[in-house]
Amino acid sequence: MLEELVDIFKRGSIQDIYLFGFVDIEDGVADFCPDMRYYYFEVGEKYIELESINQYSKLSVRIVGSIRYQFEIDEDMLPCKTSVSQIILTDLMSAKNTVKSFVINGKESNDKNQIVCNSLQLNMDNGQELFIDPSFYYGINIGGAEQRKFWNENLADGTRPDEIVIEV
Repeated sequence: MLEELVDIFKRGSIQDIYLFGFVDIEDGVADFCPDMRYYYFEVGEKYIELESINQYSKLSVRIVGSIRYQFEIDEDMLPCKTSVSQIILTDLMSAKNTVKSFVINGKESNDKNQIVCNSLQLNMDNGQELFIDPSFYYGINIGGAEQRKFWNENLADGTRPDEIVIEV
């Protein structure tokens, strides 16, 4: 799985980042209700699925061929997705939205289908850092150095998980 992730990052840049949820229409007004447990990074023809698991304490990283809706909704609600690239990426149009390295914090498993870890940091060619924190109250929070600092400050007993730095 780890080798496949490196290969995907070598072959392409981040084209889009998707957040899923549902639309609830009440009194003629549509309300987007995000499911922040899941984000999908589109890189080339693959998607990197990020899921907050174990009661928002761990991050599952999978490579999938398509986006999957993984929640139940009432029949009067509509599943939907939205692009959050323009909110997360510093320069959406940059050809440098490629990952030059990534850091896996507290890696627990690396089976053929997923990586389970405490957090993930993507370091981009354009200088941007994306810190993916699965311990956010509603699911995953994606930020930069400030989010990494906040995550580190909230580690139990000040313990630091092992870091694995991988150059792409």
